[in-house]
Amino acid sequence: MEPLSHLPVPALHRFERLPDGFVDAPVERLGDILPGPSLIRIEGEPGPPLFVSILLHGNETTGFEAMQRLLAGYDAPRRPLPRPVLLFVGNVAAAENGLRKLEGQADYNRIWHDGRYPEHRLAREVLAEVTKAAPLAAIDLHNNTGKNPHYGCVNRLDDATLSLARRFSKTIVWFTEPHEVISIALSRICPSVTLECGVSGNAAGTSHVEQYLRHSLELSAEALFTPPPNHLSDLFHTTARIIVREGASVEFGAHAQSADICLRADLETLNFERVPEGAELGCCRDGVLPLVVIDNDERDVTSRYLRFSEERIFTRLPIVPSMFTRDTRVIMQDCLGYIMEPYEVKG
Repeated sequence: MEPLSHLPVPALHRFERLPDGFVDAPVERLGDILPGPSLIRIEGEPGPPLFVSILLHGNETTGFEAMQRLLAGYDAPRRPLPRPVLLFVGNVAAAENGLRKLEGQADYNRIWHDGRYPEHRLAREVLAEVTKAAPLAAIDLHNNTGKNPHYGCVNRLDDATLSLARRFSKTIVWFTEPHEVISIALSRICPSVTLECGVSGNAAGTSHVEQYLRHSLELSAEALFTPPPNHLSDLFHTTARIIVREGASVEFGAHAQSADICLRADLETLNFERVPEGAELGCCRDGVLPLVVIDNDERDVTSRYLRFSEERIFTRLPIVPSMFTRDTRVIMQDCLGYIMEPYEVKG
């Protein structure tokens, strides 16, 4: 379990207009513009605002770059946007250092449910402001570290939420764990989606997000929450996550010898693919059970999904993985990836 934060809890900084220099600032100098986590009100035509959150993970920069381009294109704040925006900029300190989070910090996308972390106070303040603003919709922007398609994540299966996600991608993931994420908290206030925008720094990802945000500002509420003409979706339900047992080391590739776990070099290519029963994921040292699978009820279901035989790791039944990554820092801070199953909305 991740330790509690031992860093000072940053205050929430509130801005009633877009700060000068925001649209031009490189992410590594963002602290020159924003002193820490910031909630920014950006003027728009009368009506409920669009809530957007960026940089909850400091190394996931596509949302930040897309927002900069969007605001520059509208000449904000000199001209009002088509609708107001309430923008939350999360882990500024980690973003300046190119990290998901600083050592000793809480994960800024795991503080939105209970009071375990000191940063929960920050989350409470943000949610109070969002509730008061009564936004039309909420969009949380993220990147993956591994090879994944662009996809939308939802926490509810109502038509408005699914339509909001489908306007970004035909690939949609429904999840209820981890329950501490911002999108679940926001879904109690308004239709809410998380957009996974590929790897950071990819120009196509930035353009895709910018276009999506532009449509979200310019479409009427009725159009925004109506499925697009080609509304067919590939919908998946996240059923479990795979974590590395505490203290175990991980390497990738057939020639890795020194680690407790050696996973296949092409692990990321399995994301969103139908992986059959009996597929080999890697190998492990004799006597080490290095991977643990935890379901949505926090139960250990490793034996249901994985089989360990002669120091090799196999799937025990067909799975659809997502967010498999070779980034060992992310693996240790979060997880190796998630297990999904195809899902059909009834009704």
